[in-house]
Amino acid sequence: MMRFLLPYPPSGWELYNGWGMNRRLSSTYKKWRTDAGYFIKAPAKPIDRPFSIAIALKRQNIRQDIDNRSKAILDCLQHYGVIKNDNLCERLTMCWDTGIEADCVVILQVAEEGIAA
Repeated sequence: MMRFLLPYPPSGWELYNGWGMNRRLSSTYKKWRTDAGYFIKAPAKPIDRPFSIAIALKRQNIRQDIDNRSKAILDCLQHYGVIKNDNLCERLTMCWDTGIEADCVVILQVAEEGIAA
């Protein structure tokens, strides 16, 4: 099991600028990914088999959608070599939690017997 305390992730709408061939990472996402990288210690070898991930977020305002935040987190974990590919995620659990010690708490666990734990 791995646990990460991360800054609050950007919305999926804030990850890219442009469309098609002109699509690029946004400055908002680049900054967040760099900031998050300071809190991520990648294992010697990326997780290359099915895993489950639990994400708890401190809600910034009542109008936010929780599901808009998962892409930034999974892509960031892949970027820093924690996971080989986010398509290996078999279970994703997210919740709002005001009692957590960081804006975003991520718990990553390798699945047992091909079923996410």
